[in-house]
Amino acid sequence: MEESSKKLTRRSFLATTALAAGAMATATAAGCSSVDTSGDAVDLADTANAPEESTYIATCHGNCGGRCALQATVREGKIVSTLPMTFPKEKEGLRVGCVKGVSNALRIYGPQRLMYPMKRAGERGSGEWERISWDEAIEIFANQLKTTMETYGGASNMWQAGAGNMNGFLRGVPTGIINSALMPTGDIAVLDSFSKGLANSRLIQKTGGTVLSVGHDMAGIVFVFVHLSSPQSSIEDIANAKTIVAWGANPAEASFCRTAWNWICKGRENGAKLIAIDPLYTSTAAHSDEWVPVRTGTDAALMCGMIHYIVDNDLVNWDYLKNGSIAPFLIDEAGAYLRLSSLGMAEAGSDEDVPVVWDEDAQAFVAHTEAKNPAVTGTFDANGTSVRTVFDAAMENIEPFTVEFAAKECDIPAAQIENLARTVATEGPTSFYINYGLEHTYESWRIYFLIGLLVALTGSAGIPGGSHVGSINLDHAKATHFKRPQVLNSDIFLIDDAVQGKHFTGDWIVQIAETGQWAGEDLHMGTLVNMCTNPLDNFSGSSELLKAYDSIDYIITIDSIMTTTAHYSDLVLPAAMPWEAYEYIDGGIFEQKAIEPIGEARSDFDIIKDVAVKMGYDDLITGTDLDYLRELLDTPENIEAGVGFDALFENGVVMGDYVNEAPVTPEYNQYGRTQFYMEYLMPRDSWGQTFGLQDRLPYYKPSIEAYADNPDREKYPLYGFSGHDLFHGQTLWTHHAWLDDFRKVNGKPFCRIHTEAAAERGIKTGDTVRIYNDHGTCVLSALVTEGIRKDSVWIPHGFTWDEFEEGTAQSLTRWCPDDVTSNNNFNDWICEVEKI
Repeated sequence: MEESSKKLTRRSFLATTALAAGAMATATAAGCSSVDTSGDAVDLADTANAPEESTYIATCHGNCGGRCALQATVREGKIVSTLPMTFPKEKEGLRVGCVKGVSNALRIYGPQRLMYPMKRAGERGSGEWERISWDEAIEIFANQLKTTMETYGGASNMWQAGAGNMNGFLRGVPTGIINSALMPTGDIAVLDSFSKGLANSRLIQKTGGTVLSVGHDMAGIVFVFVHLSSPQSSIEDIANAKTIVAWGANPAEASFCRTAWNWICKGRENGAKLIAIDPLYTSTAAHSDEWVPVRTGTDAALMCGMIHYIVDNDLVNWDYLKNGSIAPFLIDEAGAYLRLSSLGMAEAGSDEDVPVVWDEDAQAFVAHTEAKNPAVTGTFDANGTSVRTVFDAAMENIEPFTVEFAAKECDIPAAQIENLARTVATEGPTSFYINYGLEHTYESWRIYFLIGLLVALTGSAGIPGGSHVGSINLDHAKATHFKRPQVLNSDIFLIDDAVQGKHFTGDWIVQIAETGQWAGEDLHMGTLVNMCTNPLDNFSGSSELLKAYDSIDYIITIDSIMTTTAHYSDLVLPAAMPWEAYEYIDGGIFEQKAIEPIGEARSDFDIIKDVAVKMGYDDLITGTDLDYLRELLDTPENIEAGVGFDALFENGVVMGDYVNEAPVTPEYNQYGRTQFYMEYLMPRDSWGQTFGLQDRLPYYKPSIEAYADNPDREKYPLYGFSGHDLFHGQTLWTHHAWLDDFRKVNGKPFCRIHTEAAAERGIKTGDTVRIYNDHGTCVLSALVTEGIRKDSVWIPHGFTWDEFEEGTAQSLTRWCPDDVTSNNNFNDWICEVEKI
């Protein structure tokens, strides 16, 4: 076998965190296809004299979270197009998708596909591989798991989840938003989260393995969906807003939030004002009434300044603040709620033991559910205990972060901040369309307390046109176009003799490599199985992750393409892609198998089933993929509703009677009120950390690296950040000829740099530049533009190591998962740029 000229050793990666050029010339040697390896070349444009065609439903399978229903056309056994599916009754805004979804055909048959199993023949990253049979691959896989389990215990077998299959019930790795739970005793318990990746779920339980969860977007996901339970109205409701604030979101073009763009345009037609808050002049900003170019990582400071202005100028919706939020709840010095049991009026821990407020009319402590006129400010004596309102505590906590402070911190004129605050407070209803662009810095989880307070002050919840955060799909029960199974038989994921394993975010392997422990217990990293995930290209702090990989005995990667992570593995197995295997996806989409897998690729489910049998667990996974999908879907409730297995298998999706009522979701947390405080803050990954009152209230802290007063900015004056758009996403789209026409300059990925910053460095569009800092370096092309802050550089997300002349995009980022959410902090770094 020909050897690769590009090696991915730790030394070569870390020297500049750089990887030499020319990998595509050796793609076939690395087990990848060329466009016509699978047979005759596919002419995707030739529709003349087309023979018989058939269509099948699937999606990109969790790649961006959008879960758009796509329809593949198959001709002569090959997929020739993938387009948004056709709806029986065409309704405006229902047919969604993006250029990445449309280009799936080239992704399936492209040169990046892995074609057959391979084992490493040289040192890790050398590009030296030996093609092996599936029988040998399964034997190596099974023996490695057994040897590790027998030597170090089951927890030393680690299974890394990722975005590639994260929404699948059969394929991928079980994962969860929350990895641990707060027990009534006050202890923290590990959560199993075995509700996805059926084959893996059962094998991991059998062997007591460790599940490594994803860290990307978790600051937002954890707080929105779990901690604060922020309601998401239907996406159609945005059209009812009078002010729409796209904050850290680019719905005109970015991945799944594009679903909202039609309805934002509807709102604009109805007279709504659109405001974009982003350091980059995005397509959304270009279509907005106002662009607020906030400095990366300072959004929480901006929110604090707006809150002060609204309160100081009495622009508050006092009725909602009193009756629709937790503002009047009373807390003691430690932050515990005053409850009825504290006053001897209910049994502690009972359903009746609810928080109390001070009722101005009754001049007494009253259950918040019964109060007529709750006080939102004030300090009171409760049987000798001093208590104050949550609102007072919140305002005291953010007292230093005034409009003037925010203007300096965010590098935005004070007048613009005041106008923004006045607009959202007086020109409502306001829809705060927030997605995950603004939560990729170390302290960004704090913004969700602050947006809750902003929403409470402006009354932007539970009303048409008022919303907390951006909905990612047409998800509302009363406004969906697909019928969805209501009751799934999740028991199929569980086994009777399960062995307790571990569950934490995969980024923490960096810490384990240094200490040999997790949460105070010894943990040897024996075998790591990466399934449709690519940490070395897509996780922040890839330089540190690569070092940690040297501490792992054996690395197995199951993927559809040769990623950077696959290059640094010991065993690489080719996985089937959408339309090559059956699957059920959250959102009501049954993925129909349209073609046989390309080359020797196999479904994740089938691979793990064979591994289990080889390990001696013949009875662990007994059915076929379709057997388990039938068992999952065929509950009495689903069959009665017409969304059982047969209906979904036949149709892919089952259309519902769409009624565009643009319904509103009320607060659905335990108090039924907008929350911006937490009595107890539970970490996503627990090793004994505790949090004070300051951390449980709205507050602002600068980023860990990307902050104005960082003394390292003398060396590295520019803030770095990345983002997704029509052409950039995860590395599933690497080496893609159609997309590369739009996302490369001079055949290379490009960065964006402001005209003035470029002129200071002698850089012009098309020049080759090096971006560097203490973490690593990346060489790519430059795009000079006015559409970015002067102090910032934008880098692309979603290219693999062999597409850059040196380094990777993520080699510039730092390893810094936070203690609360273990978030990937892609935008918390600074750098310098030079022309080369």
